[in-house]
Amino acid sequence: MLGIDFPSLQQVFIVLIGTFIIKKLVKKFMQKDHSKVVIHKTDFKKDVVYLYQFHRSPVLPNLSPFCLKLETWLRLNDVKYEVVPSWMMRSKEGLLPFVELNGEHIADSQLILFKLSKHFKKEDKLPKEKLAVARAVDRMVEGSLLFALICFKVVKNTAKFIHPSVSGAPVPEFLTNLVAPFIHGQIKGRMRANGMYKHDEADIIEIMRRDLQALSDILGSNKFVMGDEPTAVDCTVFGNLASCYYLPYDQPMKRLLQE
Repeated sequence: MLGIDFPSLQQVFIVLIGTFIIKKLVKKFMQKDHSKVVIHKTDFKKDVVYLYQFHRSPVLPNLSPFCLKLETWLRLNDVKYEVVPSWMMRSKEGLLPFVELNGEHIADSQLILFKLSKHFKKEDKLPKEKLAVARAVDRMVEGSLLFALICFKVVKNTAKFIHPSVSGAPVPEFLTNLVAPFIHGQIKGRMRANGMYKHDEADIIEIMRRDLQALSDILGSNKFVMGDEPTAVDCTVFGNLASCYYLPYDQPMKRLLQE
């Protein structure tokens, strides 16, 4: 009568059910699961690292800085490994990546590197003073810079980040804008919980700028962070920067690196 087409009850019902299902799936994808550890590779090969990580992205080897860091370290040190890609599997701590080595489950990329470097005798050969600097850089990158990067990589660009052309996620393109708000809410909540997203955008960029400048100053004329040879901290830096820089959309870190 008013010339307005209203959705039918069936259409409304389908949208509500679809939204409910998507919300549940996103929650399951994001939530931590502290269930009992299950060894997936029971017929393992001795001293082969089974690397459980997110599927490859169409634009770079992995969107996760932690997965990219760990695989870079394995390649750098000629450690035999096999990738087990997954969207839903998680470590005992509810995260990716995790590895299995000789039937042992190892979680958290930092702890994984501790154990693998010791097991394969690939520990960084640096004076203790340089080891201390490397440790400080590693923690600055993953304890400060990482969160500033995520604010723009994911929180402010969620729909672009999860788009199949970027993430490679098995989500139909038309569902991207429907899924994005749920993932946005989850990541934004985590960034607020660690304090980074409580800052104004300009302040987040300033934190990012100072961290990047510190990296640049430490690098100086070196080939790698700690000198002429790559070490574990180079993998950390590469994983965090590359997983942002090569994304096909604008971010403050790209402009800062080009200045």
